[in-house]
Amino acid sequence: MKSRMLLNLSLLAVLAVLGAVAYFEPGKKEPAETPLTGVETDKVDTLTLQRGDKTIVLAKKGGHWWVSAPFSAPANEFRVRQLLEIAKTPSDASYPLKPDELAKFELDKPLASLTLGDVVLVFGGADPINMRRYVRIGDTLHLVRDDFSRHLTAQATDYVDKKLLPEDARIQEIALPEWKARLGQDGKWVFETPQEGGETLIGELLTQWQAARAIDVKHLDKAAEGQKLHIGLANGESVDFVIVQREPELLLVRPDYGLQYEVVGEPAKRLLSLNPKPAETRTEEASPSASPIPQAPTDEGGAEEIEAD
Repeated sequence: MKSRMLLNLSLLAVLAVLGAVAYFEPGKKEPAETPLTGVETDKVDTLTLQRGDKTIVLAKKGGHWWVSAPFSAPANEFRVRQLLEIAKTPSDASYPLKPDELAKFELDKPLASLTLGDVVLVFGGADPINMRRYVRIGDTLHLVRDDFSRHLTAQATDYVDKKLLPEDARIQEIALPEWKARLGQDGKWVFETPQEGGETLIGELLTQWQAARAIDVKHLDKAAEGQKLHIGLANGESVDFVIVQREPELLLVRPDYGLQYEVVGEPAKRLLSLNPKPAETRTEEASPSASPIPQAPTDEGGAEEIEAD
């Protein structure tokens, strides 16, 4: 009886191994995924995102991406790469597309279209069963996993770089409403109006400016009014802002871009002052010469209480 049980267990183990071999098929390669397009994204220098009557154009200038329409401003390189990656999305299935089938897949009024060089991707509706997105490229309909719709529906300002200054900015001059300073040939900062501790504190201020980022960017259709702020850079370029608001959020408008940058929290406080730290509050100590004031006995005839101011 015992030997039969051992035999049965051995047979079960053999069957399990054979089943695993059949299931995993060692040596068998997974089928390669077919990308949506064959576009070499590192060679693309212009992107056009069309959504209804709104057009966003992103173009590469001097090795960096820029928003070139509907306004001109440095672009967020990471967001641009996310758009480019859509071209490499795996195509789960593809079929010939007839002109009379456009409405069926919501391609007659598409969600958006993305142009990468000579390739145009048109994004329609989603498959109601597995929620894969319909994408038209020429006369072919593709079904793809939709991990990118939020990039297609983003606003133009969502593609703007939220840094206030260029990544490699070296400040040589700064003019705030209250004071102005420039970097001398000897490497020391010279203040137009002497500032207490200025030479010591300005280094931290410049560091804050070089790292400053906005949490939100808005496009403005009219000129901004407010105090002026000027920053001169080592490469000869200058960056000018209009201070629209200081509290509770710092709002800075860059007139040449027509953009308003919103900066909040501690960074906002440190951009407009050499010494933004609040002064320490001092509690007034009681004078040692003060005499205690006796209190009258209570009505109940209790002990007399003595308190000091």
